Amino acid sequence: MARLAILCGTGMTELATSTDGATTEEFRSETPWGEVPCTLVHSGGHEILFIYRHHSSDGNVNPPHSIEHRANVHAATSFNPAVVISVWCVGSMDTDFPPGVVGVADDLLDISGTIWTYHDHSAVHVNRTEMFDRELSAIAAEVLQSQSEAGPNAFKQVVAQASGPQFESRADVEAYHRLGATSVNMTIGGESRCMSERDPLHVGLLLSSNWAAGKDPTDNLAPVDHHSVEDLAASMRARVWDAILAIAITQ
Repeated sequence: MARLAILCGTGMTELATSTDGATTEEFRSETPWGEVPCTLVHSGGHEILFIYRHHSSDGNVNPPHSIEHRANVHAATSFNPAVVISVWCVGSMDTDFPPGVVGVADDLLDISGTIWTYHDHSAVHVNRTEMFDRELSAIAAEVLQSQSEAGPNAFKQVVAQASGPQFESRADVEAYHRLGATSVNMTIGGESRCMSERDPLHVGLLLSSNWAAGKDPTDNLAPVDHHSVEDLAASMRARVWDAILAIAITQ
């Protein structure tokens, strides 16, 4: 039996409750930064904790810049999981990783200057040379690659941290791309920084939900639409679940 924790966002809110034969229970995890609503799924002998990172006390969708990543990561890791899996929607800059494909994070490019840490009062410098577990990422990549015709770069993505909550400009995206990023997201920076200061292994699954601004091969002025992003992300739930279970059976 595996214990996993899943931090997820746009389009994934139904993943925890949509699996046949699974049972669920809801509870709230107390943290020093506020309560975090959690859904615990029992499926196939596994215990899988789901946390919707955009949760809000008033029922609205908490925007990316207002998420309390310390609370979410604290709640996830307090469950004592073997692995924490973050599921992020990204805008792709990479022709190997078109919209509709589920990929895997390999590294982070964060030049936002935003600070996230559990060590405000006494410096702790954690190693982030390899932020995502290589072995488990490869297991997820093998499952996901068998389900798509994406190129190999889809499973070794460098994700740029964008500030949001607006989508990026074409110039933003081009700058990230020239610096080595292959996709872009608004929440990966804070979440992955907090995870790097905690013990569980970390894996990042990426939902290519749109072409990043200016990177649509057919129209470099194609707009990025929030609702279309959500709808496409939701359509990838089954593939995300397959990757999660592939990781679970190794624990």
